[in-house]
Amino acid sequence: MEPETQSLPVIKNLNQVIEPHLGGAKLLGYQSKSLTQPGDNYGSILLAIQAQLKSSQAAEPFEQQLVAKVPPTDPKYWQFFQPERTCLTENAVYQVLAPALVALQKEAGIPEESHFDGFPRYFGSRISLDPGSKTVDQDAVLVLENLRFSGFVSGQRLQPYDLPHTLLALRYLAEFHALPVGLRLLKPQVFREQVRPFFNKFDWHGAAPEWKAIMKAETLEDIRQATDNDEELVARVKELSDKFFEFLAAQPDRPDGPFASIIHCDYWINNLMVKYEPSGTPSRLKIIDLQTAQFDSVVHDIIAFLLSSVDTAILELHFEHMLESYYEVFVSCLRRVGADTTSYSLAAFRAEVKRVAYIQVPHAIFMTRFILADEGESTSSSSSDKDLGDVLKNAGSERIGRKLKEILSLAKKFDILY
Repeated sequence: MEPETQSLPVIKNLNQVIEPHLGGAKLLGYQSKSLTQPGDNYGSILLAIQAQLKSSQAAEPFEQQLVAKVPPTDPKYWQFFQPERTCLTENAVYQVLAPALVALQKEAGIPEESHFDGFPRYFGSRISLDPGSKTVDQDAVLVLENLRFSGFVSGQRLQPYDLPHTLLALRYLAEFHALPVGLRLLKPQVFREQVRPFFNKFDWHGAAPEWKAIMKAETLEDIRQATDNDEELVARVKELSDKFFEFLAAQPDRPDGPFASIIHCDYWINNLMVKYEPSGTPSRLKIIDLQTAQFDSVVHDIIAFLLSSVDTAILELHFEHMLESYYEVFVSCLRRVGADTTSYSLAAFRAEVKRVAYIQVPHAIFMTRFILADEGESTSSSSSDKDLGDVLKNAGSERIGRKLKEILSLAKKFDILY
């Protein structure tokens, strides 16, 4: 069962991972190829798997298209992205959280065809070849359906969302947030003992302070250039950057609030895949790359997504409508599972936005270098370490400077800069 390309990681004993999820079918063999270009994904290696399977119910072998996600091989990347934590978290989304949410919806009498369908189909995972190990190592793997063969299209970081895409993404985000809240309210012991322990806060830049320092310094230089050295704005961005990294590193966890849920923490266009109607209307969505999921306010995901992934002109016109659309789906989802929504008024939600939103302004600013990096820059080197270093250290382009101005302008206009 060796991959056809020897330079790619070999997934040992893949059959042991996926066969429990194949409905009795057996793995005969597989071929793999790289799924992403250098620069598109820094925290893991993604492989497209073409698996040959044999079922006792079928005379002929058949194929299943899968995606395998394995940790980075470069020690510097391992240090920066902390697979020893992130692999456990992402596995728990599929092994623990998703089944709990399915059970919650079933118990509420929601027909299966109306269940939340924002996760890819899960085909197994492990953290080590040693079944007794509790430590993630290089043999960790997560296997999911290959969504491209199911008609889903990856988001394009250089093409921000229009209004229909944004409203679809907010609808899925609202359900993704509301269902764990419903679980916390209706089945508190299940949430507290089975789900919550996998989603504690952690500082996903804390193990690489030198790269954090580069990010902060280079971002401030970008802001100086983008604002013609506006000292007030530069000082505010520096202050917000410090607050953002304090938020990432906050220990112990903040007290629970009504809008605390399992949040993605990296909900942006590259981590969403969309399926379209024949007319071209976006109709379904899948959420991927859940390795940084944590327990915190839902507002973090909302604001980071809007500022990073939505066309600025659309956001200027429809920001309030977008927040209200999210809120309506969120509350409707809570009601559908039978949760008490007394604490979830629109006024309470708007107060939560005001309380939290400013923390995500620097997040969107930091993301701008990754989102708007030139295609040539992100693929110019065969060294993955150099790829990320180029993005972190490269002087801001005119396109990046323009986006930074827009983020700051939007944050001021909608009163989320202070």
